Amino acid sequence: MSNSAHTADNAAELTRNRLECGASTDNDSALGAAAAAKESASAPPPERTPHHVYYHQGGSTQLCADDSAELFDENSPRIRRDIIRVIAQYLDSQGYTSTKVTLYDEANVKQQRENNYISDVVRLRAAVLDGEWGEVDRVCASAYLKDKKHILYKVYKQQYLELIEDNESQKAFATLNKHLKPLEAQQSFQGEFRDLCYLLTTKSIQDAPAFRNWDGIASSREKLAEYLQNILEFEIVGRESEQEHLRPNRLVTLLRQAVAFQIQSCQYRSEAIPLVPTLLTDYAPVVVPNTERHTFAGHLGNIKCTAYVGMYGRYVASGSSDNTIRIWDTEGAECAATLRGHTSRIWDICVDGSGSTLISASGDSTVKIWDIRDLHKPQCLATVETDNGGDIYSVSLNPLESHIIMAGYDRTIRLYDRVTGR
Repeated sequence: MSNSAHTADNAAELTRNRLECGASTDNDSALGAAAAAKESASAPPPERTPHHVYYHQGGSTQLCADDSAELFDENSPRIRRDIIRVIAQYLDSQGYTSTKVTLYDEANVKQQRENNYISDVVRLRAAVLDGEWGEVDRVCASAYLKDKKHILYKVYKQQYLELIEDNESQKAFATLNKHLKPLEAQQSFQGEFRDLCYLLTTKSIQDAPAFRNWDGIASSREKLAEYLQNILEFEIVGRESEQEHLRPNRLVTLLRQAVAFQIQSCQYRSEAIPLVPTLLTDYAPVVVPNTERHTFAGHLGNIKCTAYVGMYGRYVASGSSDNTIRIWDTEGAECAATLRGHTSRIWDICVDGSGSTLISASGDSTVKIWDIRDLHKPQCLATVETDNGGDIYSVSLNPLESHIIMAGYDRTIRLYDRVTGR
């Protein structure tokens, strides 16, 4: 670092210390806000989940835009007014006249505020161009300004720089302490306020690194006036839309277009135009599977029954006439485990909600309870035998999964308590 840079930092630090000695609690809060702003600026932006807009043409789906594209700016004054007009038109068409009047009353109050805001910015811009800082103070004290702190910071920075240019050090220090220090968090870039402090010790404004491009009071006023003019243009733009003709049933038309787009964007859709029952959720058709995803091959006999394993359906189980039960991985269509122990065909199987226990009914007159938590080493925990020697055709669990119900060839229904084992 050069000697001049050291000198600038030291001088700025001395000025900051002078400000802090006479600073109020509000100034301390401003410093805290500046630190918070610095920390916020250095933090990485939150990740954004992309949502895409597609259109269909010639049997193919094409990307139209994602949600980061500026399809329209919902904060635009014109868009806001358009939305109010469309809603008011719909309320009027449905007979909600009083609600429409209330809506327009509230909109007019807000419109009056916007008119006052535009008037205040016009006055402020004129006072800045003329260097009427007394008028600037009066406007800033009473004006209804959006983003008021940022505007005030730019205005008082201009006033401060002009005082430095005119060698009015005492007035400049008072402006820095009274107006700029509480707004330090609004600085245009990190270190700008430091250089503003350093200006109190320099011979020229260009001596401060942040203001080397300073080209005089008149030019600086014009740049600030241009900034205020941009604010005015943003607020005024779109007011001509209030004179545009509003097509009948505009809200319903927009909703129909949105629903039509949702239907057209569905991967699965029929030729018949569906009747959408609600506008509160996006349209989603009922999809009936019509293609085969996997084939699970491995049983040596015909398959009598199947069941999902667990609530997420990652695995499925099947019982076969080859006396075995197989558990399949649905992702790769591979056999993850084979349960052997029955001596006859498997008629039925069921699995508990957690996917840890499988129960099988067989033609060998038994029901077996299997521990399948570890598919590499499944184990038979218990075997329930019947006295009649007939096939067991059906087996299931009660909702609490504490009892097993089974039925078979002997026309008898049996209940087995898993806790007592009887």
